[in-house]
Amino acid sequence: MLINTCEGLVEYDKEAKLQPLIAKSYDVSPDGKTYTFHLRGDVFFHDDNCFPDGKGRKVTASDFKYCYERVCDPRAKTRGLWVYRDKVDGAEEFAAAPDKVKGITGFIAQDDSTFIIKLVQPFAPFLSILTMPYGYVYPREAVEMYKEDFGFRIVGTGPYRFVKWDVDKELACARNENYWAKDKDGGALPKIDGFSVSFIRSPETEFLDFKEGRLDFQKPSIDVFGLITDDKGELKPEYNFELIKQPYLNTVYLGTMLNVKMEGGSANPMAENKKLRQAINYAIDREKICKFILKNKGTPGVNGPLPVGMPGYSQDVKGYSYDKQKAIELLKEAGYPEGKGLTLKLVYHNDESQRELCEALQAQLKEIGVNLQIEEMLGATHRSAQNEGKLGFWRANWGADYYDPENYYALFYSKNETPVGPNTSHYKNPKVDSLYELGLKLTDYSERMKVYNEIDKQVFEDSPWIIVYYNKYIYLKQKRVQGMYVDGLGIINLKYCEID
Repeated sequence: MLINTCEGLVEYDKEAKLQPLIAKSYDVSPDGKTYTFHLRGDVFFHDDNCFPDGKGRKVTASDFKYCYERVCDPRAKTRGLWVYRDKVDGAEEFAAAPDKVKGITGFIAQDDSTFIIKLVQPFAPFLSILTMPYGYVYPREAVEMYKEDFGFRIVGTGPYRFVKWDVDKELACARNENYWAKDKDGGALPKIDGFSVSFIRSPETEFLDFKEGRLDFQKPSIDVFGLITDDKGELKPEYNFELIKQPYLNTVYLGTMLNVKMEGGSANPMAENKKLRQAINYAIDREKICKFILKNKGTPGVNGPLPVGMPGYSQDVKGYSYDKQKAIELLKEAGYPEGKGLTLKLVYHNDESQRELCEALQAQLKEIGVNLQIEEMLGATHRSAQNEGKLGFWRANWGADYYDPENYYALFYSKNETPVGPNTSHYKNPKVDSLYELGLKLTDYSERMKVYNEIDKQVFEDSPWIIVYYNKYIYLKQKRVQGMYVDGLGIINLKYCEID
């Protein structure tokens, strides 16, 4: 809910278009290394006791410098150092010795209304990463007053302000009466008095409360979804509320460890056998999985790593579709005719829906003669094993951190191998590396996508991932609620919400 209480320099709107926010405008230097933000003069922090008179003061460029440096300060334990560390001039040095280095040279508050960021080298998605919570602004006064409790007493600039947060019980926010933004007709925002989030442990109880009108919004469990929808995944006519299905920037895939020096790759028959990985790709009927296992809660992953809804996603990008005969031929070329002598083990973390998916994959691979064993693992253990290179073949997913395709292609960059980065497969291809680095320098989006499409071709050929499906975000909403929306990152936006 931070998006409703806190804001940054820029934001993505409902159509996933980048727009100025607290920065009324910005300029990017021709070399792509200097960003100059011109701040609005009418943005104030929420009224709060952290200020001498309890009245929120105006936001200035110094506030952004303070917040961004705090993100890079290991003493603050914000977990956001990765956002700026290797990108902003002086961030690496500051993070290494915050007691000795005075500030970050690449964050410059030129005056109250001008904030400048200098990068070490061009990074085309930089504006996109500023839309994350690590790019939000808050006052130093609140941090100094609330100290360790600051996370539960957030003071921002957004349309709603925190009222209370009872952990595991209720989060309540009220309208920010001094909010700066207006609707398209010049009317004041927000339109509603506030909102509350109830933390109900039982999905069945939560749905019952929603059905009885005590909740305005609810994410249905798999069981509830199956109860209220027909065989096409559409809401049954007897229910008088709205079922909304939309793209969710999350790709579900099967990861393979390609590095034979790692524990997961040392005895992995897929590690150095590209044709085997390709055979597995062709053997999976993604359409059937989405229809019968996911109950239409996913989209077949046949168009590359970018999920539906991510800028740059295109149905013209053709990955792997079901082709049993092609799978059988490649399996033979890989040295395992009819699967003889081959046993694979797929590891997934303990979740009923994942078990059903893996059982379906097991059955589909059996049709080409492949013996697939499946193993359940606790979620935390599963994540650690991925990052430590202990798994050879595993169910995985990648959810976007921000609206830019680079966030996915970074997973195929060799310098991002785990545990340093998100490349859990330890995939290495010099051509992909050079294309990825070129993409970071291109400020023209269409030219950058041409580069990423070349990466797609190489990734399809090498098959470090076996992409299964793209997730959908599904929720229930009362018909009286209008104007709210959930973005592709799964964040609920209530700035324009109205209730009839």
